[in-house]
Amino acid sequence: MFIKSRNTKFYYNLHMGFGENLHNELVFQDIQIKELSARTGIKKSTLDKYLSGNKSQPSVENAVKIAESLGVSVEYLVKGVEISDENLKSVLSAEYRTLVENYHQLSPFNKQTVQDLTESMLKRQ
Repeated sequence: MFIKSRNTKFYYNLHMGFGENLHNELVFQDIQIKELSARTGIKKSTLDKYLSGNKSQPSVENAVKIAESLGVSVEYLVKGVEISDENLKSVLSAEYRTLVENYHQLSPFNKQTVQDLTESMLKRQ
């Protein structure tokens, strides 16, 4: 999860691609790829390609199926959500903004470490 300031606008997940946004939404909703495949009728191997990070992009039809299944917009999956300065504080508490800002400054390796640690901690709860 990232927030990047540009011209008094904030962009949530803007720099991420479809695969990363899809992955984050699946984790957030606690949905397995197999379940998404069953919901959408899209082969698991095709969904794996979207998530692999090799820049594989879905057809418009598949993007719509995925977005509808997850209850999000295609635009969100493709480019993230724009958040104005005015409503940023209502969207994220100061604690979360600090976490996001700190996370954004980490190297890719350390970001992955944080994600792995978080997932591990959640599994232990």
